[in-house]
Amino acid sequence: MVNSYYTLRALAREWHADLEGTTVRDVYSQTKNELTVALSGAEQDWMVRGSVQRPFLYLFRRPGYHKARRNVATLFEDVIGRSVAGVSIADRDRLVSIELGGGGRILWQLFGARANAFHVAPDGTVVAAFQRHDALTGTAAPEPYAAPMPDTFEGFEDRWKPNRNKTRQAVQSAVSLFGGDLARETLHRAGVTTDAPADCTAAERRALFEASMALREALQDPAPVLYGAGQFPDAFSLIPLRHREDEPAERFDTVDAAVADFVRRTLAEQHFHRLYDPLEEALESAAEHERRSAERMVEELQSESRAGRYERWGHLLMAQQDQVPDGAEEVELPDLFEDGAPVTIPVDPAKSPVENAEHYYDRARSTRRSREEAEGRLDDTIERAERAEALLQALRQIDTLDGIKAFRDEREAELLPFVERDDADVDDFPFRRFNLGEGFEVWVGKNARQNHDLTFHASQPYDLWLHARGVPGAHTVLHRPNRDAEPGKRRRYVAAAIAAHYSKSKGSDVAPVMMTERKYVTSPTGADPGVVRVDREDVLMVEPGLPE
Repeated sequence: MVNSYYTLRALAREWHADLEGTTVRDVYSQTKNELTVALSGAEQDWMVRGSVQRPFLYLFRRPGYHKARRNVATLFEDVIGRSVAGVSIADRDRLVSIELGGGGRILWQLFGARANAFHVAPDGTVVAAFQRHDALTGTAAPEPYAAPMPDTFEGFEDRWKPNRNKTRQAVQSAVSLFGGDLARETLHRAGVTTDAPADCTAAERRALFEASMALREALQDPAPVLYGAGQFPDAFSLIPLRHREDEPAERFDTVDAAVADFVRRTLAEQHFHRLYDPLEEALESAAEHERRSAERMVEELQSESRAGRYERWGHLLMAQQDQVPDGAEEVELPDLFEDGAPVTIPVDPAKSPVENAEHYYDRARSTRRSREEAEGRLDDTIERAERAEALLQALRQIDTLDGIKAFRDEREAELLPFVERDDADVDDFPFRRFNLGEGFEVWVGKNARQNHDLTFHASQPYDLWLHARGVPGAHTVLHRPNRDAEPGKRRRYVAAAIAAHYSKSKGSDVAPVMMTERKYVTSPTGADPGVVRVDREDVLMVEPGLPE
């Protein structure tokens, strides 16, 4: 991850020499949740940009200076014109500072639900905050907390958690600054395949400790790599990963260049999905709707026999009114128009025989009218279904940002009948988002990659994870504002209804939805993105739907 401690440490080391002696030219935000610090130097200008929006927290820099003319907020005005004394990072904590000459600093806090950026005075108080400015101004700036890192096998053993679901998770607990990929690399280099940490032998645990120490040493001399084929990378790593050595990879000379490229391409991927996903969802829905409409029309074209049956029932009731007992829910009458065989006719006990007969005459007329309408609309409906499906297939061939932009522009007229195009500003938050009040939100993934990111990067272990049971569907998280916040029964059922809505159970009257704390959801080794294993679950029966 680009916001890991080791990556931020490498960036601070690379940036220090370039940024020392520069002058703060500007501090502004022109993208939601991203703060830019523009620096002027004797030979080079720089823009340092940091995002405080989960799940994609980042810090990178670009050469030059560019600022939009509109929709820009100027911030931290007291630091403009100040010199830069250097760049630093707290010991074993993700607090990065641009140190200012004469004291004070611009501080990024790049972790947790309350990631932020601050102008901090020399005495450690917050002069201004990027987020929650009014609440944080005048308070103490975040203090560093040095994450415990075992330097001995005994220390590793003390931090080993045998009750974790996976050995990888136990490694992350023991070596607190290792993320998922470094934990997997530790397992790979140690040759440990034991799935459950409680089953690891002392020899395996020692091998894991020694592998972690070797990795920590390797991280001192970064050789950054981006993994993944195509325009959008799958992952950033500070060092080559042996457990991913067979995957497409791109190597970089500096951490600075690798992080900047990864951030740029990941933001492009997010933009791609903001354009692509609504189109795919709309075309899928339109194609399914038109197909179902065509099926109903075919049924109507086969319904002349029903119209004739309703009309005959009406005639039989009118001709034999005296044989219909009061309060009956059905009546058996001889068929005067055929061979006299008895015919059972459902009737409304609250209506007279004549009223029931008129009811069947109305149904006969309605059935014939529907049939006539179906005859006129069937060909058009089939053609619309075919157009929607053709557009959907063409869309699914696109995997680049330029490609989706061109598709939207070039085929706008074809898309118009199926898609409500909205060119208004789009929320940068990558998932579908529903506000349930008091800090509770429901987040829903839009594709397999997003499902993975939502579950394993954006959510907290204490958040509630939901998924429609037994059918394909989106990962859904009921985000809690803090560990102790109780969402209550109503919010749980609303979240479950949302999860059911974004699944193959969408059209069901009632659907089962499993719910558990996120900490009980794991990704099987080698599984595709979005594939998970759930160790514990409750099941809620809900009607699929979105909150009003």
